[in-house]
Amino acid sequence: MLFLSLVAVPLLRQASDPPSAQRGFISLARRFRTMVWIALFILVATGSVLLGNILNFGVPVFSWPPVVLTKLILVFLLVLVSFTHDRIMGTKVRNLKSKAASELSFGEGLLLRFTPLLGRLTLLLGLGVLLSAVIMVRSSG
Repeated sequence: MLFLSLVAVPLLRQASDPPSAQRGFISLARRFRTMVWIALFILVATGSVLLGNILNFGVPVFSWPPVVLTKLILVFLLVLVSFTHDRIMGTKVRNLKSKAASELSFGEGLLLRFTPLLGRLTLLLGLGVLLSAVIMVRSSG
């Protein structure tokens, strides 16, 4: 996520041939997509196992530590936003990119502008998950 946001996007903006650079960026992002989904699966699987070390599942959810609830919400949102970005909006955007700008409706143009923000939101959610994990480890020690 950091590589795409901090390296690939700035290079894309400096490209002398934006359509070619856009295709290169999409190809690069697709290569990373598999690794991202594997990492998300590992995050959820290991987190589910480790959650038993931190929590007593016999108590109500609302009595769990706030940092645990925050991390669970962030992980859920990260998976949801990643799925929406990759599987739902990605397909629509690919189809819209083949249209001329004058053929796009207002909503389609908005979708084209909004989709990159979802990518940035996944980065922020990932950093939030990391921060909450650090806080959990520091507070339980």
